[in-house]
Amino acid sequence: MQRAVLAGALVALGACNAERILAVATSDVTGSDGGGNASGASGSTGGAGGNASGAAGTSGTSGTSGTAGQSWTPFGTPQLIAGLRSDTDDIQDPSLTFEELEIYFTSPTGGINDIWVSTRTVASDPWGPSTLVAELSSPQNDEDPEVSVDGLTMYLTSDRGGNGRRLYMSQRRTRDTPWGMPALVAGLGTSTLDEAPTLDRSQLHFAFASQRGTASTTHLFAATRPDASAMWQAVVELSALNSAWQDSDPALFSDGAGLLFASRRLTQGGTTDLFQAARADASSPFASLAPIAELNTAAAEEDPWMSQDGKHIVFVSDRNGHSRIYEAWR
Repeated sequence: MQRAVLAGALVALGACNAERILAVATSDVTGSDGGGNASGASGSTGGAGGNASGAAGTSGTSGTSGTAGQSWTPFGTPQLIAGLRSDTDDIQDPSLTFEELEIYFTSPTGGINDIWVSTRTVASDPWGPSTLVAELSSPQNDEDPEVSVDGLTMYLTSDRGGNGRRLYMSQRRTRDTPWGMPALVAGLGTSTLDEAPTLDRSQLHFAFASQRGTASTTHLFAATRPDASAMWQAVVELSALNSAWQDSDPALFSDGAGLLFASRRLTQGGTTDLFQAARADASSPFASLAPIAELNTAAAEEDPWMSQDGKHIVFVSDRNGHSRIYEAWR
């Protein structure tokens, strides 16, 4: 019966591509259990190691049930975060500490991307003027800062040293001391096209974007480790979430059970849109996936960050002509 309903919907929406057909029932999606394959536009709902032939499905819409019955409350109207830099400076890649008193972001200096920070005394205050984080910035491009919830570990993307785009990690002893020299993150393989790192609150689960192997564009990958001092292990593609188009900018939240990311699937290679995905816990496969319709526009929306409780989103959009940081609540 479900297949008949779906077939009728496909006829009625003839001009729409498969990536725009949402809310496909779970029982009608061919899934992967972590090592299997799923063919067709509905994609895979399996584990991180599964493969999806064709575009990954986008089941569910904001405020409605997804493939696993997940329901998302819509966000309110986005608000521009003012004061971080001048109105003509592009700003990207926001990342906040757990209590939201530090915000790190990327902004160019003389055409080269550097990492900047702004602080405030309490979360209800406006952000103060930003300053360059000199110890994390180099003569090359330094981007995608991802600060841990305790504010003591920083991951970032850099093309320093002629090593391609690689992921680096820096630490500091206290919140009042400088960051240490960034070191190359070990255990992620030999790819020189990695970017956009994110980690969960336990620092045992890691996600990033990469154009590795023979891929023609970036997709989402994940890794785990047994403890927070160990090297990352077992890098796998998040095939249940990836599409035939660019998928990037992952952001883990809710102790790794939730993930935001940006994708070009709805525009088939055009501007990026924000998506949200959910799973039972950090060790389970992702089972629900939907675009965040109330935040997406005809402009580009990307670089999301989410509070651990899933109620406060910070993201980048060029809807006003420059890449600026916006925020919204639910």
